[in-house]
Amino acid sequence: MCGINGIFNIDGTPVVKDTLLRMNSEMTHRGPDDEGYYVCKDIGLSINRLSIIDIKGGHQPISNEDGRYWIVFNGEIYNYVELRQKLENKGHVFKTRTDTEVVIHLYEDMKEGCLNELNGMFAFAIWDTHKRKLFVAVDRLGIKPLYYLKSNDSFCFSSELKSLLVLDFSKKIDYGSLLLYLSLLCVPYPKSMIKNVLKLEPATYLYINDKRDIVKKSYWGIKKLQTLEKIDEKECKDTFLSILSDSIRLQLRSDVPVGTFLSGGIDSSCVVAMLLRMQNKNVIKTFSVGYEGHFIDERPYALQVSQRYGTEHEELLLTKKDITNNLKRIVWYMDEPIGDTAAIPTFLLSEMARQSGVKVILNGTGGDEVFGGYSRYVYSGLKGLLKLKGQPLRNTTVSLLMKPQYVSTAMKLRDEMISYLCRISGSLIGLRPFLKDEVWFDVLLKGIDDNMKGHFNSFNHLNGTDRFIGLDLKTYLVNDLLFLLDKMTMAASIEGRVPLIDYRMVEFMFAIPARMKIKNGNLKGLVKQWLKDILPDEVLHRKKMGFGGPVNYWLSNGIIDGFDLFKEDVSPVTNEIFELTKIQRIIKNKQFTKWNSQFIYNLAIFELWYRGVFKGERCG
Repeated sequence: MCGINGIFNIDGTPVVKDTLLRMNSEMTHRGPDDEGYYVCKDIGLSINRLSIIDIKGGHQPISNEDGRYWIVFNGEIYNYVELRQKLENKGHVFKTRTDTEVVIHLYEDMKEGCLNELNGMFAFAIWDTHKRKLFVAVDRLGIKPLYYLKSNDSFCFSSELKSLLVLDFSKKIDYGSLLLYLSLLCVPYPKSMIKNVLKLEPATYLYINDKRDIVKKSYWGIKKLQTLEKIDEKECKDTFLSILSDSIRLQLRSDVPVGTFLSGGIDSSCVVAMLLRMQNKNVIKTFSVGYEGHFIDERPYALQVSQRYGTEHEELLLTKKDITNNLKRIVWYMDEPIGDTAAIPTFLLSEMARQSGVKVILNGTGGDEVFGGYSRYVYSGLKGLLKLKGQPLRNTTVSLLMKPQYVSTAMKLRDEMISYLCRISGSLIGLRPFLKDEVWFDVLLKGIDDNMKGHFNSFNHLNGTDRFIGLDLKTYLVNDLLFLLDKMTMAASIEGRVPLIDYRMVEFMFAIPARMKIKNGNLKGLVKQWLKDILPDEVLHRKKMGFGGPVNYWLSNGIIDGFDLFKEDVSPVTNEIFELTKIQRIIKNKQFTKWNSQFIYNLAIFELWYRGVFKGERCG
């Protein structure tokens, strides 16, 4: 796991190594163990390395045997051992034990076809010295992010937005991205918070040469989406457990200690249970979190699972002081604003894990999307039907009560996809009363259409629940959960791995319709049956709590009061779009509701990001 950078000056201007040094300096947390550079005239590659495999021998950038291809690589290829054996049988000669070197030899043989052979999480770039062509690619699910900036004269990329901000270009906030973030908790791919800076979409590669020719293509998608009419439950159970077991076996490959986040829920518990089946010689370290003064506390459930499987367990009780003392630092590490409150416990747990000696952390991210675990997926029976039909009416009514003079805008909230997005984050409705001009809400709705509707419409042939699960896979999982996990684990210089979304598991589970995965409103019902010989009933049937923090409770207890936000030094963009006096009144009088609390928290995070990242008041 690392942080990578690159500059390709298409106009032939020599790359200055000092620029790469400055880019690297913005993300030393991603790779404190080593750094490296390759500079040859108009091309420059650099890396900060977090050593996981071949700790001493894995220096990058690295080339193939004859020096034609040079690579910088971020991530892990879990099946690199098997791929290396095949390459050695074909005559390739290796000088390290790393997965990175496997990738460059595979590319030497197969070019972009190598991506279909890789099982892992990755973002990498390869420079072809003969054809003077740069190849950039990211993994199937978008676990590892990659930003890029293209002009007529150059193409630059980085694992972090902060590193691109050291470059000389016109830096402006994208107002559309800001509104999307405030509504969706994150900036959706391919956009970023900065105009003209983009994120490379999941399962995508890009070629660019010195003639300014660009080829950008997707290389993977789910072909058998909800195609099964009926299933052989024993056969499917065996397939499920086989994929799960093999995914965890592969993701245990590491030359450094491995641990897990543990909530005591189905997803993290099944990872722990399967881990212990395979690694019975070493005690696994597990980590859980609870929130002081609030009912969200999964520590008792996590402790129960830990005791059952004999893990070495550590707990974090998150207090107001923990949040206020660390929030500016966490926002700096976010790199781009993240409104999901799970960022805070994820970072602090990652720090706890690193301090305990763990450098690789497995977790259950993606299980809800793949197995059918969110209550918003339940539309069966009369209650579910009323929820499905009643949500748009509820959204419209609430919006009209907030701003009764804008009937036509409120009526747009009846849209099926927008109604669903409101269930993920109430801030889509909650920001409306604070807008100076209703035109900004139209900008937001257009942005949602432009960035989300294509994904939603690609599932038009499916029923409601299947469409929403597909939308979450393409948007919420990638834009929020995986992005958050990358930023917050790397902030603590540890590697986060996600065995439940091995691409084989995603392909297998998405061939099964939601009506089979969620039986009679029983979330993850099918997977619960398959895991009943592995997990105890108290884990399989306990109520889901969620990992995110209680934002309304936090704001009511003043977690943002000490940062002097929304006053004279507020960002120009916030001042232009929002009524600051209304926001100040809500904060002063602690008038937080389910509709406005997430919005105000999101905007507070943006303001801290604007100061710390965009304006460069470093807090890391």
